[in-house]
Amino acid sequence: MEEKFLIPISKFGKKIELSSKVWKEKILLGHPEFSLNPEYLNEIFRTIEDPEYIVEGWTDELLALRWCEVAPKNPKYLCVVYRELEDRGFIITAFFISRYGKLLRRKIKWQKQQL
Repeated sequence: MEEKFLIPISKFGKKIELSSKVWKEKILLGHPEFSLNPEYLNEIFRTIEDPEYIVEGWTDELLALRWCEVAPKNPKYLCVVYRELEDRGFIITAFFISRYGKLLRRKIKWQKQQL
């Protein structure tokens, strides 16, 4: 049985799983900066639970974006790509992004209210 991490709840009320296989083989291998700070795993969960934006992906994915003060080198957005099914969801990948403007040109599905 595959190990599961803490399971955050998306803004649409779905439990979003991150498998150890995706964490090790997709995120850590594809974006090795995530291995530099153990706090980055918590930042992924925070991005799912408390994003600033959720935009449509390329097919059925959603992209959650959240400003990350502890990002490598300089603060920047963290983008978590995930998919929601009827009863749950799963994380596909995550990456840090400085130029997020193009992502916001996509359909915004949810946006955090400014105070």
